[in-house]
Amino acid sequence: MTEKTLHRSKTNKILGGVCGGIAEYLGIPAWVVRLVWIILTIVPVPLVISLLVYILMWAFVPEGPDSLDPNVIDAEFKVKE
Repeated sequence: MTEKTLHRSKTNKILGGVCGGIAEYLGIPAWVVRLVWIILTIVPVPLVISLLVYILMWAFVPEGPDSLDPNVIDAEFKVKE
């Protein structure tokens, strides 16, 4: 079993992959993380602070692997005639 690490997602991203990476780490859908981030940005946390946190995570959280799905096979297939 591989150890879970926080990373930015390469496959599930809109801007920097931060929310997608957090969702992969927590095992929840990315739209939930994005919705929570939007709510926290609008309601209790000032916009400047939440943008600063996102930019810092974008800068310092490493980018993850291309795919986390173990069922995805990177191979070339040739058709036999």
